[in-house]
Amino acid sequence: MKKHYKNEGIMKILTVLGGIIGLVTIILGALNIENYSFINIEIGLNAVLTLIVGLVVCVLTFMVGWKPNNPVPFHWLMLLVLAILLAVFNAGMWAVVLVVIAFLIGLIEDL
Repeated sequence: MKKHYKNEGIMKILTVLGGIIGLVTIILGALNIENYSFINIEIGLNAVLTLIVGLVVCVLTFMVGWKPNNPVPFHWLMLLVLAILLAVFNAGMWAVVLVVIAFLIGLIEDL
């Protein structure tokens, strides 16, 4: 049985926006354009891995909001995990803030 939140629409919008902003931030970082990422990506194998994994995490975040419960469950705990992964893989502070707000809305509704 799927869990439905009262404010699920707001949570979906915030999650989709977080995924899109994360994608834009990672692409801007790869092109060496100023952005709001946590760490500047340097040239090397580490940068390539960070770029690839960051893009995958951003696409997963987008898909969680776009098609809930299809690729990954739409749950407040999953949103927390995705927010942490967005922060670790350099998706930018605004993407993380949007997904954390969606996480907090789901957590408050679950309590």
